[in-house]
Amino acid sequence: VNGTNDEDLQVFREQKDYQYADIVVVRDYAEKYFTEHIHAAGDEVRYVIDGTGYFDIRDVNDEWVRMHARAGDFVEFPSGIEHRFAVDDNLYIQAMRLYPGDGEPDWSSVSRSEVHGNNTSRNEYVDKYLCGVDPDLEDHHDDPDDHHDDPDNHSDPDDHNDPDDDHS
Repeated sequence: VNGTNDEDLQVFREQKDYQYADIVVVRDYAEKYFTEHIHAAGDEVRYVIDGTGYFDIRDVNDEWVRMHARAGDFVEFPSGIEHRFAVDDNLYIQAMRLYPGDGEPDWSSVSRSEVHGNNTSRNEYVDKYLCGVDPDLEDHHDDPDDHHDDPDNHSDPDDHNDPDDDHS
C-alpha cells in the first residue's frame, strides 16, 4: 500500500477535494512534532503508508487520547484541536499529508502555550466541540457550578456525604 493504490483513499480525496499530497518520513523522536500545537489553516489529515507512530489529541476533559497508527490507517482531526505526534519504538513512519485544493498548503503551527484564546481556529474548535469552554483559559466564572477557583469553597469534591448512606 503506497497511497496511490488505495481505492478508499482515492474516493475520500475526491470527495473532500484533497488535491495536494506530500510524503513525510520521521525516523526518530522529533521535538517539533511532539510539542503540543494546533494548526489554524485546516484539518489534520494523514494517511499512514508505512511504519507506526502515535498521534495524541486532547479530549473534552483536556486529557490525552493516544492513537497508535499503522500502515493503511487514516487519521483526521479538526483544525484547532491540540495535538502532538511521536514515532513509537520502531522509530519509523511514512505518512501522506493531505490538504484541500490545489494551492500551496499552510503547515504552520502554533504551540499550545502561545494560543491563549486569541486564535480563530482554536476558538471555533472550542465553540463547536467544547461547548465554548476552553481549558487553556483560566477564567471559567461563567459556569455557576465551577468552583475550582473559588477561595471560599473548601469542600472536598471526593467527599460524598450522603445522609442516607450508613457507614456503620
